[in-house]
Amino acid sequence: MAMLLDLFNEFRVPAQHLASLLLAGAIWRWGGAPERWLIGVFLATMVVPVYIARGLGLSATDIGPWATMVISLDLMAAALFVGIALNANRNYPLWIAGFQVVAVAAHLVKALVHEVSPLAYAILVIGPSYCQLLLLIAGFARHALRQRRFGPYREWRQAVPGVLGWRP
Repeated sequence: MAMLLDLFNEFRVPAQHLASLLLAGAIWRWGGAPERWLIGVFLATMVVPVYIARGLGLSATDIGPWATMVISLDLMAAALFVGIALNANRNYPLWIAGFQVVAVAAHLVKALVHEVSPLAYAILVIGPSYCQLLLLIAGFARHALRQRRFGPYREWRQAVPGVLGWRP
């Protein structure tokens, strides 16, 4: 069992990044605008920074001095995911935004509470990205099936008359 867990831990990050890139290719080909925005934000805030850190020679334990940058990326991702979720004509982006809010809340708890379990903190900051990727896969599949069954449909919610709505 320990060997299986070690194998999982060794390949979980590359597997997530490979799945993200394959999903990005599929979304770019068959997805709608909300899906493209969501995968773009996901890649820009959760995948690319890992490779930039590795390029700078930083490991996961060296991130301490860069914690402000990590928190800023999570805050930016949360703001973008919430903006997309509130304007997309789909339901699943709300769940993706909600999971990002969990990650931001974990950063806030760590800043306010001195005794936080490192494992709990890691699970609450890293774990939501796996859920978000699964939601993106399921949401994209649902979009593709809906489009195949019923044809094209509106990508963004319509703004309320007289109120300017933000459109990405």
